[in-house]
Amino acid sequence: MAATLTALLCAHFVADFLLQPAGLIRNKRKPLVLLGHAIIVLATAVLFLGGFPLLPLALLLGTHIVMDAVKVYLLPDRFWAFLADQGVHLMVILGLAMAFPNIMAAGWWADILPPGWGEAYMAVLVLLTGLVASLGAGAVLIRKATAGLMDEIRAPIEGLSNGGLYIGCLERGLVLLLILMGQPSGVGFLVAAKSILRFGDVTNPAERKTAEYIIIGTFMSFGWGLLVAVLTAAGVRFWMPGLVPVI
Repeated sequence: MAATLTALLCAHFVADFLLQPAGLIRNKRKPLVLLGHAIIVLATAVLFLGGFPLLPLALLLGTHIVMDAVKVYLLPDRFWAFLADQGVHLMVILGLAMAFPNIMAAGWWADILPPGWGEAYMAVLVLLTGLVASLGAGAVLIRKATAGLMDEIRAPIEGLSNGGLYIGCLERGLVLLLILMGQPSGVGFLVAAKSILRFGDVTNPAERKTAEYIIIGTFMSFGWGLLVAVLTAAGVRFWMPGLVPVI
């Protein structure tokens, strides 16, 4: 079950956040675009599972299309709708892993990989899942969670185009790297450094809302980065004990 769950989770995050660009999301109300995304979900699942089990893949494809259609056509573009959509996808994946626990053992990866390399392959999938979840999913999560707060700020926050996105991805990537290296104390220095650089110039009382918005977004980013990093480290240790230090 663990192998099937790992592969399906990796396929989901790669398909939903790495292989779903902004242009596809904007045009997702078009049936062909929605179907194209579902095919990408199916293809990544086949690739990472290493096989084509018809019933599990049919259930995965069908539920993904239905939930995405509900989100696109019926639900507003809000934080809670994003959580509901992702929650349904993850519950389906967990259910499939429990109902069909031996998919990986029957797939081509079990035949192709040399003895002992199966665990390394699963550890790589865990790392890929953690990287995409931290950077890609984290960016979407934080943007949607703070969208309502941005409406309270009268003047737009000036800065580089997509500067906040790059900063957030870099900081969460560094958090993941530090946790995997067994150096959690480095996260504290990272938070302090960003606090000095990001908050130091917001001293005007009139800009209090802007400062609070930045602080909320920063702590959400670090919180999500830490959560994903700890889970990723635990997953890697599950498949390859001793590879990642215990902190």
